[in-house]
Amino acid sequence: MAFKSLCLLLCLALFATEAHGYKDYVAYKRAVNFFQAWQQCRLFGGHLASIESAEENTRAEAAIMAAGDFSKYWAIGGTDLGSEGNFVWIGLNKKTTYTNFYKGEPNNNNGVENCLVMGVASSRQWNDVACDSVAGGFVCAFVRQ
Repeated sequence: MAFKSLCLLLCLALFATEAHGYKDYVAYKRAVNFFQAWQQCRLFGGHLASIESAEENTRAEAAIMAAGDFSKYWAIGGTDLGSEGNFVWIGLNKKTTYTNFYKGEPNNNNGVENCLVMGVASSRQWNDVACDSVAGGFVCAFVRQ
């Protein structure tokens, strides 16, 4: 019984490290929608960027600047498709606690904006857009093991 408990504890600790460890961000300048970006990040071994603090937001911004600029918006991994107004990080299945929305956002314009992007009005802030909108690029997060 002690062995099973130890194995369970180790598995949970490894999962927590993977889900909550230090994230490296890489931006890819490719015209894709939210779902295509999500799939690409998974294929690359990461997840569509989850941003859980101002410090992580700064690192995601730096990744974007290394690949391009904020003249177009960049897909990140937040969505409220399951429950309007309740954003989650799709790669972590975790509710967003840190946000950096542009003034007046999120607004769910025309009732179809359910996916998050960075870069609205040439700023580095966030906006909600339709999930089938084509972004100028996307940001993946890779959790260090």
